[in-house]
Amino acid sequence: MADNGHPEAINDQLERILAKPPMVSSPSLSRFLRFIVGETVAGRTEGITEYNLGVRVFNRGEEFNPRMDPIVRVQAHHLRARLTQYYAGPGSADPIVIELPSRTYVPVFRAAQPVAVPAAASEQPSVEHTHKEPALPAKMRGPIVVTAVVAIITVAALASLWRAQASARHVKTRHDPNPVAQDLYIRGRYLLDRQTEPALRQSIECFQKSAAQDPEFALAFAGLSDAYDMLAQYGYESPREAMEQARHAAEHALSLNPDLAEAHVALAAILEAYDWNWSAAEREYRRAIELNPALPAAHLWYGMFLRDQGRTKEALPELRRAEQLEPLSVLASMNLGYTLRLTGDSSGALDQARRVVELDPDLAIAHIQLAMVYGSGSPVEAEAALARALTLSAGNPHALSVLACTFAHFGKREESVRVQRELEKLAAQRYVSPFDLGNVSLVLGDQDRAATLFEEAYRQRSAGLIFLRNEKAETWIHSPRLLLLMNKLHAG
Repeated sequence: MADNGHPEAINDQLERILAKPPMVSSPSLSRFLRFIVGETVAGRTEGITEYNLGVRVFNRGEEFNPRMDPIVRVQAHHLRARLTQYYAGPGSADPIVIELPSRTYVPVFRAAQPVAVPAAASEQPSVEHTHKEPALPAKMRGPIVVTAVVAIITVAALASLWRAQASARHVKTRHDPNPVAQDLYIRGRYLLDRQTEPALRQSIECFQKSAAQDPEFALAFAGLSDAYDMLAQYGYESPREAMEQARHAAEHALSLNPDLAEAHVALAAILEAYDWNWSAAEREYRRAIELNPALPAAHLWYGMFLRDQGRTKEALPELRRAEQLEPLSVLASMNLGYTLRLTGDSSGALDQARRVVELDPDLAIAHIQLAMVYGSGSPVEAEAALARALTLSAGNPHALSVLACTFAHFGKREESVRVQRELEKLAAQRYVSPFDLGNVSLVLGDQDRAATLFEEAYRQRSAGLIFLRNEKAETWIHSPRLLLLMNKLHAG
């Protein structure tokens, strides 16, 4: 760089950050930040790739596959959070701000907003600041790396967030997890987001191994609860088996750390999808957001809850927030897209559906959702998406159920019946949710059989029945048995 003073100032700022909380307590994040800042200052940003970071910073080896191992994305999320905490606290008066914008690993540098410090300054970072345009000292004006689209977060907002996080901490000392346990937890969360049965079962193994490595690691038990919960909600295992294991893990996580937001989300999901205790579930979701407003899962699961309760207008802001906080989450993008389609925002739904396919091109449900968004307006694209979904749905009972319903939606009854037969054969070999079976019977017009299957789903407490609480269902359900069942659900 032409201005020799500029890289020196950046490096000085880097050392200030690394020497103070919260970065000083994390060697891996410190190594991460030092690497990306050093490469950027040296003008080698083309080498800051997810693969290179996995190999050179996180020692994953040359066989590292970013699609299968989310370590870089997860650690980047943690790094952004710690930088936010640093500038809200010990770094509030620093002259240079180092930021890591979302969806990139290349940092940007800017001059800090001038902050007015009261005469009787306390340990709390000041939130008063002027509205002057920030200006770099003369020796720092030069080819500084900037991105116009990155919003400048004010010191006041950062300080507010920092105080909210501080007030949410439990009174006992935060548990520092075993590094191996933490790595297994990260892998488990990544697999959880893939949503397929093999991925969910692998995530359970990761969380169990994480808990075995560190029995005091509450996050491992919260993740284990979520994995069992999703196994049941997707119809891969009987609710009575999976949900009870989910409850045990969530309660154990809360016994280890009553103020762990992830554990409150896990418990809320069980209260919602298995106990059908709507008011208690909402209290737990709200408690999780109160404890950690920056937790993507809290906003995501609360948004799904609100949507499935018919409160779509309230759901959308939560789902948008979840996607903003975790832009690489398949589950967050998928649920945002689905909800946008429900509201009639076909353009937004299409953007999200395409994004989900880009994030996970081998997920059958992603292609089904894309086909639904294309609809009759783009028949060629819809046909291609359905064909791809058919290939990917083999052996997946939930995907086959959704696909059969989608074929029926498009007037393809013959294809729908063919997929239904495949689903019935699968049900003779393994557990298949009676809700998934009943849903197909319902769209094919066999309401008596659908009622029988839904009644069994009710006895099993299948999570899918939550969707029947939507009042719009009454416009296409005419069976007295189904209406009686829906009334039971509404009374829940």
